[in-house]
Amino acid sequence: MSENTFTHNSINVNPLHKITIVAARWNAELVDDLVHAASEHLKKIGYKDIETVYVPGSWELVHASQKALEKSDGVISFGVVIRGETTHYELISESVAQGLMQVSIDAKKPLALGLIATENFDQAKRRCDPSELNKGKEIAQSLAETL
Repeated sequence: MSENTFTHNSINVNPLHKITIVAARWNAELVDDLVHAASEHLKKIGYKDIETVYVPGSWELVHASQKALEKSDGVISFGVVIRGETTHYELISESVAQGLMQVSIDAKKPLALGLIATENFDQAKRRCDPSELNKGKEIAQSLAETL
């Protein structure tokens, strides 16, 4: 689903399902576009109980998503990590992705990975921009189909 010609399967949703979006404030100008696209898509396909929780950065997505799954039927975790001059990029992106997978397995509930990890700001901007690829809608659809 990497093209901007996003299509999705029509599905029957349970409007009583509670969905929590956990979003990092780091790179907020990018993350906010993902959150908005995901929220709008979830509402459009019939979900009514959608909560958004913000955390400082992508590292905190793991713990916050774990807490969110305790009271939600599904979670979407959004963060943007852009490669810099150090190995911090690898540490954060790999650890967070593995941590979120473990949280989902342990909770036995779906968690959609909305961690955008790119080589530079332009790549991240393209994946988050509403007029470009915006992955928020895709990731929300993935969660809905998994639920």
